[in-house]
Amino acid sequence: MRIVIVGAGKSGLYLAQELRHRHDITMIESRFDRADLVASMMPDVTMIHGDACEPEVLEHAGMAQADLTIAATGDDEDNLVVAMLAKHYGSCKVFARINHPRNEWLFTKDFGVDVPVSSTSVLLSLVEKELGFGDLVTLLRLQADNVSIEELTLPDSAESVGKSLADIPLPENSHVMAIITPGGGLTIAKGDTVLAGGDQLLLISDGQRDAEVREALGLSVPVHRPGFAKPSMPDAPLADVTPEAPAKAPEGGTED
Repeated sequence: MRIVIVGAGKSGLYLAQELRHRHDITMIESRFDRADLVASMMPDVTMIHGDACEPEVLEHAGMAQADLTIAATGDDEDNLVVAMLAKHYGSCKVFARINHPRNEWLFTKDFGVDVPVSSTSVLLSLVEKELGFGDLVTLLRLQADNVSIEELTLPDSAESVGKSLADIPLPENSHVMAIITPGGGLTIAKGDTVLAGGDQLLLISDGQRDAEVREALGLSVPVHRPGFAKPSMPDAPLADVTPEAPAKAPEGGTED
């Protein structure tokens, strides 16, 4: 597979080291000293010194022939530009790193991103999974549009406790696949499966109906956490939908 990695910071460097033995790797890095370091460490990796936001640099990197592009810089604006240009040149798949959680809503297929990767969101999901009762926690986002595997731990106070799944009006495109009981047992979900407090429900969902799922299960609406909401996407250019540029990570907060 031909892979283009943009950004030779710690993340990009690690990815190149792990993938280069099985794939054809090209890296793009704007800092000369970093590019020179990578070239000396991994002579089997094609190293290009330049700004990946410039079309001629991407053409030189062979972006049109790339099977996969990984935008792994420490700047969300750069990663979005790379994603859009990669799609323009015909890259089959684009993974993009999200540095600032407030920018997560931008990293969609509309901006060329097939798979957004946010370490902050992963950490948040793990914390919510540990602490939360009655919160939908995303465990895995699938390649298909907006499809994800989610988990919800049912509190004793939920109105659905004691009811069978067949009696719960879950929204369309949301289905309970399996249930993990408080004792650790796994039950394949069926219509006559009766829910109990403490059950962990594993759902497959289109990711847009969390409020409806909670309502169907008899759960109150969770308190909004500022900064992590996903705003609706109006049909307008990037410059028109955001009052300011994508949020920047604090100085020294990320590597490039």
